[in-house]
Amino acid sequence: MHDSSLASRRECMDVVDAPSETCSVLVSSCDAYSDLWTPFFNLFWRNWPDCPYRVYLGTNWAHHDDQRVRTLNAGDDESWSKNLRLFLNQISSEYVLLLLEDFFLTRRVSTEAIAKNVSALRALNGTALRLFPNPPPDNRVDGYESIGSIHRFAPFRVSAQAGIWKRESLLALLRDEENAWEFERKATVRSRGSASGFYCTLQPILPYVHVVEQGRWFWHAARRFRKANIGCNFETRAIIPAWTAAKKTARSMVQGVANRLRNWRLRTQTGGEACHGSRS
Repeated sequence: MHDSSLASRRECMDVVDAPSETCSVLVSSCDAYSDLWTPFFNLFWRNWPDCPYRVYLGTNWAHHDDQRVRTLNAGDDESWSKNLRLFLNQISSEYVLLLLEDFFLTRRVSTEAIAKNVSALRALNGTALRLFPNPPPDNRVDGYESIGSIHRFAPFRVSAQAGIWKRESLLALLRDEENAWEFERKATVRSRGSASGFYCTLQPILPYVHVVEQGRWFWHAARRFRKANIGCNFETRAIIPAWTAAKKTARSMVQGVANRLRNWRLRTQTGGEACHGSRS
């Protein structure tokens, strides 16, 4: 039953997605996080009502009832990376703005800014452009005041934070057996084969907060969105206790200082020179 349903939906997707687009939005998810889809998309459309790109939601078998969103099915949940690969193979756009379902938008999104960053990544012939500077970039890029390059040996050069990816390049970095955390760590090592191609904005272009970790609501996120009337269901998953959340925040602050120190060291090693990109 599942096999025939999945084949039918993929056949349908092949038809509707025939015209190639420059970029599309992919929200990578799984059925276990379906309780987050309604609040995610309520905030997405509230903060980005003029989104010009096709919007896809990647799931296992479930379907999200929103005519503005096209559901992509991966079948049984085997791994984060395998799901993502199956989603990407159902999309024809050259670039993909990759989001996760627990990234809740908090402010209005500038379509112009997103489009400029898609164009920048294309002009640089880059692999990825992270839209949230966490961690921040390491060097300036000639001709681009708002983005920087990520050093070849920087940790988290590959990140699951919101960003624009060249779809084929992202597919090449994926390994089916890896979860999201393993992908970030191991694909960062794999990316070192390319001296350039990874970029990050200096300021948040896509303003969002991460609301769930290891299946539980962050305490601050639950407190913030409980009164927002966006469809959150706080009975489905637990909430991280305030004290645990405070310790996580403290660790994040320490990591932020470490990131700045690391950036300074990498800039020193490369002489603080600007990156010229790989235009072609």
